[in-house]
Amino acid sequence: MARITIPYAVADFINLRERGFYYVDKTDYIPKLEDYNAPVFLRPRRFGKSLLVSTLACYYDRTKAHRFEELFGGTWIGNHPTKEHNSYMIIRYDFSKMVMADTIEGLAQNFNDLNCGPVDVMVEHNRDLFGDFQFTTRGDASKMLEEVLNYARSHEFPKVYLLIDEYDNFTNQLLTAYNDPLYEEVTTNDSFLRTFFKVIKAGIGEGSIRTCFCTGVLPVTMDDLTSGYNIAEILTLEPNFLNMLGFTYEETETYLRYVLDKYSTGQERFDEIWQLIVSNYDGYRFRPNGDRLFNATILTYFFKKFAANAGSIPDELVDENLRTDINWIRRLTLSLDNAKAMLDALIIDDELPYNVADLSKKLDKQNVFDIRFYSIILFYWGVITLKDKYYMTFPNKTMRNVLLL
Repeated sequence: MARITIPYAVADFINLRERGFYYVDKTDYIPKLEDYNAPVFLRPRRFGKSLLVSTLACYYDRTKAHRFEELFGGTWIGNHPTKEHNSYMIIRYDFSKMVMADTIEGLAQNFNDLNCGPVDVMVEHNRDLFGDFQFTTRGDASKMLEEVLNYARSHEFPKVYLLIDEYDNFTNQLLTAYNDPLYEEVTTNDSFLRTFFKVIKAGIGEGSIRTCFCTGVLPVTMDDLTSGYNIAEILTLEPNFLNMLGFTYEETETYLRYVLDKYSTGQERFDEIWQLIVSNYDGYRFRPNGDRLFNATILTYFFKKFAANAGSIPDELVDENLRTDINWIRRLTLSLDNAKAMLDALIIDDELPYNVADLSKKLDKQNVFDIRFYSIILFYWGVITLKDKYYMTFPNKTMRNVLLL
């Protein structure tokens, strides 16, 4: 049997390229991102955000210049590199690794424990520039970031390209746990999170940070940070970026033909499998007139199972890791009665009304639990998607089943 090269749960770009995994090339979006200093891109869970972050880190890392052809050869950006490739020092944060706590002091400690490391790693990777530099302050992620940015700027080092994956992971957990007071402490005044983003904002303004690229699921935390990071440019619904994550029909057809040729009996089963994946994994639309997109991770889950079964359709079509947390829906609607009414409307009518103007409105905690915005939050969460300008609906059978089970 051929080695399985379907990259399910592979979020590291170097690993993907070194091991010869199938790659849906999205690198043509890199030049478009260079027009922004503080882009924020939101998509539902398991949509491929971490692989995008890893790809950008590899592309801009000055210490990986010698591997450019190895990593990007054959890709769109490999054939059309921008002047900025391999030009920056990389600091990469991942807030999904944050350990939760019940107090602001505990969260601050855990935040610092997690986020001092990436700054250290950047310095070590760029020792050819930093020489014998040592931090004067340790244990505080914001102060360490500020110190290294000041040092780099004063010595005219290359700029920093900063990446934050799942920026709202732990703050969303506070909301679903009904811990509103702690959430408000984290996102207001001079909290550790606001201080951290203020340092980033200053770094962009002073020119020591080229870009801070954030991924996440909801705009709520970013909106609640207000003046602490009021330079954020949310690209989630921008027409030029709608297809940056998720697979288009054309990309998916090419992917399926690859899978059928390598792991099944050939193209005679194309129509059968195509109908199956369209029913179960297609349907995400992020503007009323946008393309329908496949969820990249759950489609890849199916392809890997299909390949491992030597071309037999797997019994389980739903990735268990995608199971939606019903507690979020309960929190969103504030009561089980409201949750039931909303779910009934979805299941019976197969649609929920929405105001298209609400997609681009400020969505902080003060209005996120307003019944008017139920459909908007579920849209960002990936439970439902845009049907047209007036209604949202389930994108596919998988999300309907995930919600019901």
